[in-house]
Amino acid sequence: MKLLLLIALTSLLSGSSLLANTPPALSATMAAQIAQDDLSSRGLEEEIYIWQMTYKKDSLVNEEAYWEVLWNKAFKAQTKGRKEYGLRIRMTGDYRRAVK
Repeated sequence: MKLLLLIALTSLLSGSSLLANTPPALSATMAAQIAQDDLSSRGLEEEIYIWQMTYKKDSLVNEEAYWEVLWNKAFKAQTKGRKEYGLRIRMTGDYRRAVK
């Protein structure tokens, strides 16, 4: 039983390592443009800017790959009592605002 579990886990990890070398479906340039367009559409480009971008690969923790874009500072979100600190941009170009 333990052997079967080990074989299954090994094949899962080796399959995901093959995917690790493929480039993101959405380029960093496109993700940055989406984030910048979002800031511009809300009139925030004068005070808020992209501070950091990280590509988060799909894995056991992340169901799908996305670009995490962080702003230089958090600001008041649309949801009362929350602060927006960035965006999560999916490989399709759809995005969600990251709030805490």
